Amino acid sequence: MNNEGAFTFYRGGSNFQAKPYEVKIDPQTNYVKPTHGISVHKDADCVKRFGGSYKILFLPDTLKIVQKGRDSVHHEIVPAEANLLTYEQYQEKLSKIQAVPEE
Repeated sequence: MNNEGAFTFYRGGSNFQAKPYEVKIDPQTNYVKPTHGISVHKDADCVKRFGGSYKILFLPDTLKIVQKGRDSVHHEIVPAEANLLTYEQYQEKLSKIQAVPEE
C-alpha cells in the first residue's frame, strides 16, 4: 500500500467517494490537486461515528496518503502527483480502494 510508512489508516464508513468540496481542482489543467482529498485517520476510534471504522488494505499507486491539519493523526487520500487525475478519474481510483470493517 502506498501510504505514510507502515501505518494503518481508517476511513469512517464504507463510502470512499469524494464530495466536490473535499478536493481542489486546478482551474488551468482541470486536474485534482494533490493537496486535498477524502479524510482518513490513524485512530479507528476517531472515525467510528461516521459509519464505523474501515481499515484500508489496498490503495492504488495513483493515490497517496498525506497528513493534513493540526491533528497529527488526520490524513487525506490525494492524487500521487499533480496533473495526474481529473475529478472523474480520482473518483474511479477511490473506488478501487479495498477496506474491511474494523472489529
